[in-house]
Amino acid sequence: MNGPLITLEDGWAKLKSQGVLKIQEILEDLSENVFRISITTEEYSSLYTTVYSMCTQKPPNNWSEQLYHNYCASVKEYLSQKVLPRIKAKSSEAMLRELVRRWENHKLMVRFLSHVFKYLDRFYVKRLSLPELSEVGSNSFHEIVFNSVKKDVRAVILALILKEREGDQVDRKLIKDVVSIFVDMGGTRVSLDVYTTDFEEALLVATRDFYRVQSASWTEQDSFPDYMAKAEDRLTQEQARVGHFLHPSTEEKLLQVCEDELLSLPEAKLLEKEHSGCEALLRDNKTDDLARMYRLFSRVITGLQPIGAIVRKHIADVGMALVRKQEVLAGTPVKGAEPADGVEITELAKQAAAMAADMNPYVQELLDIHDKYQELVKECFGQNTIFQKAMKEAFEQFVNKDIHKVTTAEMLSNFCDNLLKKSGERLDEQQLDDKLEKVVRLFSYLTDKDIFAEFYKKQLAKRLLLQRSASDDAERSMIAKLKLKCGAQFTSKLEGMVLDMNLSQDHQTHFIEFISMKEIKLECDLTVQVLTTGFWPTYKSDELNLPSEMVACVTAFKAYYDSKTSHRRLRWVHNLGSNQVLGTFYPGGKKKQHDLMVSTYQACILLLFNTQEKYTCEEMQKALNMPIDELKRYMLSLSLGKYRILHKTPASKEVASADVFSVNNEFTDRARRIKVPMLTAKVTVEEKESTRQTVDEDRKHAIEAAIVRIMKTRKTLDHQKLVLEASQQLMRHFKPDPKLIKKRIEDLIAREYLERDATKSNVYKYLA
Repeated sequence: MNGPLITLEDGWAKLKSQGVLKIQEILEDLSENVFRISITTEEYSSLYTTVYSMCTQKPPNNWSEQLYHNYCASVKEYLSQKVLPRIKAKSSEAMLRELVRRWENHKLMVRFLSHVFKYLDRFYVKRLSLPELSEVGSNSFHEIVFNSVKKDVRAVILALILKEREGDQVDRKLIKDVVSIFVDMGGTRVSLDVYTTDFEEALLVATRDFYRVQSASWTEQDSFPDYMAKAEDRLTQEQARVGHFLHPSTEEKLLQVCEDELLSLPEAKLLEKEHSGCEALLRDNKTDDLARMYRLFSRVITGLQPIGAIVRKHIADVGMALVRKQEVLAGTPVKGAEPADGVEITELAKQAAAMAADMNPYVQELLDIHDKYQELVKECFGQNTIFQKAMKEAFEQFVNKDIHKVTTAEMLSNFCDNLLKKSGERLDEQQLDDKLEKVVRLFSYLTDKDIFAEFYKKQLAKRLLLQRSASDDAERSMIAKLKLKCGAQFTSKLEGMVLDMNLSQDHQTHFIEFISMKEIKLECDLTVQVLTTGFWPTYKSDELNLPSEMVACVTAFKAYYDSKTSHRRLRWVHNLGSNQVLGTFYPGGKKKQHDLMVSTYQACILLLFNTQEKYTCEEMQKALNMPIDELKRYMLSLSLGKYRILHKTPASKEVASADVFSVNNEFTDRARRIKVPMLTAKVTVEEKESTRQTVDEDRKHAIEAAIVRIMKTRKTLDHQKLVLEASQQLMRHFKPDPKLIKKRIEDLIAREYLERDATKSNVYKYLA
């Protein structure tokens, strides 16, 4: 049913007076969100029906286009004539409050009018792809009001933020409401372009200027720890400020500006502060300040590298100071030093022995320094790889420094020996394992790991053979730790040595069963340790003439061993053996017996006196077929050492071939069981030199093997690349000298493993 025709003038007059102007009047009269005037449901329905009728009348009386334009014009007229003048009439915070009130009112007005004119949106606007009525309302506010006052509004907001930064209280809700208008001006698609361009950029510039001044002032006046405390507090405040009244997208940019001005730009000057910089914090062990420094500068992309460099230098300086201190101590002659094991040795050897004895405290200090800085890297620097690398490089710098030609590899091996032997440091199982773990960590910094391995092998051999090892479990644990660090090849010989000792126990059991079964009667008990030549250090063979009692034992064991295997040959190493000899003496004419714990050489010397009362040194040498120098050293240990079992004529400190020796019948001691010092208990100066020679020889073979492996794969390679690849392969065990690699290449060419390229002399070819 069609109603009466509505003209444009009548229809718009009704819509304007009862709709547009009335809602504007209501909003103008709005006080504290209380509406004193309202539009009834009947009035709203009447307005909506009028719009509907005017838009559905047939042309030429369809007024959709005119209503759309009149709506736009009335909104713009209200904004330009009523809203904008009221906002401009005020200033400072009052202007902000007026802007917020007017924007909220405007949203209410647009929402109401959009409902009244909804039929336009549903059909006319949609059909012609025009901006929706609500969008027209927002855009009009943006163009007419916001663009006119945004500069003034932004200036007031920035002033309030500055005021808050300076410690004053501000109306955070007001700021948040105004900032929200900047966000809302992005339109219905919630674009942040307006917020970013018209507010955020200016905020970041103001922030940069503020903190540049603050940073300069703090850098000049405050210590580094105080500066960091203030900077950390400011960063926390700025982060909170975003939550209070800024858009979340601003947080990263705002903090970046703060970090640039407070941390990145002044970093070098702060770290190098004379009495409170990074070096001073490390020196004074200011862990809380160091942890704060890490927290702050880890926020900066390149903030940690300069700190890492300072940490590396500091640790290296501390380590080098320790090295210099030890060099001074080691260079000081040791007063009252007695000859080792009763043997007279040269002054050079005496100093070397004294130095070796003094190195354990030095190694302990190295471990303590490592513990300290490892804890620092963990607790203060969060195990960051930059600081792990800095610590590694620093320790590699000073740990590989020799102390008077004594390598750290040798010192570490001696330290382990002291921990693992019975007469060494007394620790419970857990303490021992912890300390060994620390030693292995320090060992990982060595460039010459093969030197450590060779010394460790010789000392392990003596602990095992002389039954000096405090714990088999600890020995196995240490080998397992080294294996984990360097691989199975590194510890294969050490594992073989331990295995040999276990097999020797089985051999001993089977040997006892063998002589029992064969009814062989021996004058003394015999324990034999069968060692695999490839696992153990190289020992000198000798042609020692054994006493008849020992010959019978050796013959019996050989018969047993030959019955077990026909593929292996026994080679007896007498200088590693030990014996228990019953000695009978007559001090004051009374008979007294002692169990003498001696080496095999010492036992052979003593047993000679069962057949003859006196011997010259020359006679003993002929009887035993022992090298004269070795014999003289052992004679000194028996006649001038701690226990003077033999009497020497003349009573000089030197041994001559014609000197006469006899049993000292007056010898006595409170203990029944006496352990006579044995020369094999320690690594001698000669053995040290021998060890180094062995290492040098092994290195030659290792370098050659690496070169051949590489060339076998590559077939052709130039000199520089071959040296580089060989070095990389060998670095795990030692740091090869390029000159030595070149020498081994020349040797391999001479032996026709390689050849030079006919046209390029620096290129090598592999010869299959």
